Amino acid sequence: MLQNMVNELESGILNIVGNKVHVTGFTREEMLQLFLDTGIEAWSSKGLYNLQDLEFHNIKSNALIIVKKDGKELNRYQYKEIIKKTIKFKNEEGKNVSRTFIIRKSAYSDHYQFYFVVDKKKESLKSEVKQSRLFDNKEELNNFLFKKFSIEF
Repeated sequence: MLQNMVNELESGILNIVGNKVHVTGFTREEMLQLFLDTGIEAWSSKGLYNLQDLEFHNIKSNALIIVKKDGKELNRYQYKEIIKKTIKFKNEEGKNVSRTFIIRKSAYSDHYQFYFVVDKKKESLKSEVKQSRLFDNKEELNNFLFKKFSIEF
């Protein structure tokens, strides 16, 4: 439940207190920054969740997520889309297919995320095997793209 909330936030602050997570959501990064700079209550949502392990590579593009523990900042997460492209390749069954992919770069680390865009008209979510991969750096991403699709980034 917390993971779904984090993935839907436009921007937000997660403050871990004991075994609970206080979530404060904002409509955009600028409102979060206004709150941090001035203390103005510019939030759009608040919630309280049980603590659980979270993954941050599936947050919305440009969403800024700040993680705190007892009010002290631990990490910031933000992924910015840097390329969206369509490639043609042969799938596992040998059929020629065309897929659109997105590459996002973390604003606060060397991480890159690669994922295919789901074509909702052609594929149901049940049959879609979402290919989403997180890479520690650009070199790892390039190695994957070259091996899998013979392309370079």
